[in-house]
Amino acid sequence: MHAVLRYNVVRNAPREAGLLDTRTAITLVRAKPWHHDFEIVPGVRTHGDYDPSGLWERLRLPADLSGLSVADVGASNGYFSFEARRRGARVVAFDYRHKDNSGFALAQHINGMDDVEHHQVNVLDLTPERYGRYEIVLALGLLYHVSSPFVALARCAALSRRRLLVESYCIDSALSRRLRSQPVMRFIADCERFPERGHLNHDRSNFWGPTSACIQRMIEDAGFAVDRVEMAADRVLIDALRVVEVGETRSELAVDVRPAKLRRGDPNDPQSWVIF
Repeated sequence: MHAVLRYNVVRNAPREAGLLDTRTAITLVRAKPWHHDFEIVPGVRTHGDYDPSGLWERLRLPADLSGLSVADVGASNGYFSFEARRRGARVVAFDYRHKDNSGFALAQHINGMDDVEHHQVNVLDLTPERYGRYEIVLALGLLYHVSSPFVALARCAALSRRRLLVESYCIDSALSRRLRSQPVMRFIADCERFPERGHLNHDRSNFWGPTSACIQRMIEDAGFAVDRVEMAADRVLIDALRVVEVGETRSELAVDVRPAKLRRGDPNDPQSWVIF
């Protein structure tokens, strides 16, 4: 049996778990389709269709995340979750797929990071009351996949105590200079039902194409100041810091109902009714 080697990690590192030999791990990984192309442990690589390592470097997270908590919203196969854990963070991952169906659970089992918490939940249902708050929230490759991007962004923002990193597809390069500076979105039709209307990577889960200005305005509206914007072809990365506390923005208007108010005085008097 050939033992699976482990990465060296900072303090508070994940426990050792040598349950699989390298050959068995490779066989299991090859049997599953992957999105993230990354090395789970030395000698065991997913060979997915997207290498996320470049984006990881662009996030500019500290080399030592010990003592910090990180939420990875839309975690997919788990690359960003596992990298943050290797740097010592407490990591909680969220995805609409169960981890047994996304490859996350297999990668987690191979690398021994059983302490990375994973929740199967739609981003539109995330609340800090149920899932807590974190120093750093990652929302990478997420917003254009949801039907209600502002609600999704507001949900991610509410989880963050301090820092929010959003990476997304954007339509700046397809617009004139005048339009690309406007906070607008383009709706992406169902590529299978309406192929003649255009699509993005023939992926039915793509709903919206925003401008980078639109994403920036939404982030600011959710209570953050944008610290850094980086463009790369049709992608944008925005790094933002919280400046307004949760409850002091209008985000709840998109997701909550108005509480009932008691009538005042005589119910036959029009002035006694609270309308707004």
